[in-house]
Amino acid sequence: MHLHHNRTVKVEKLKLIEAIKANKENHVKEFKEAVEAYRNEANRQLLKLKGRLDEGALDIQLKLTTPINREAEYDKIVEMFNWEVDSIIELTQSEFNEYVHDDNDQARNAKFSNMYYSSNSNG
Repeated sequence: MHLHHNRTVKVEKLKLIEAIKANKENHVKEFKEAVEAYRNEANRQLLKLKGRLDEGALDIQLKLTTPINREAEYDKIVEMFNWEVDSIIELTQSEFNEYVHDDNDQARNAKFSNMYYSSNSNG
């Protein structure tokens, strides 16, 4: 489907804020799960590396993907729209995708980082 990036849409400010808050809740849940899995994986690797170090290995290193927390970014976006005086806000298609669908580079990077351990937890 072809996206028309010059298209705009008018949305209710309160519905927009609700969508952003829902995206934030989902992100925070994924981040917390990732932190738990990160700690488990770090502990597993440290125990393995400790054994290798005791055997004389000199090439040890942790291989971890750090979870990303974007919670403050969501709060700033909500704050921005709370300051908006109009109850109807006009968004470009790109802004709509970013705020409503949580689709932007930072969100994708965080999701990739935070889902890394979930997808690897079985192996």
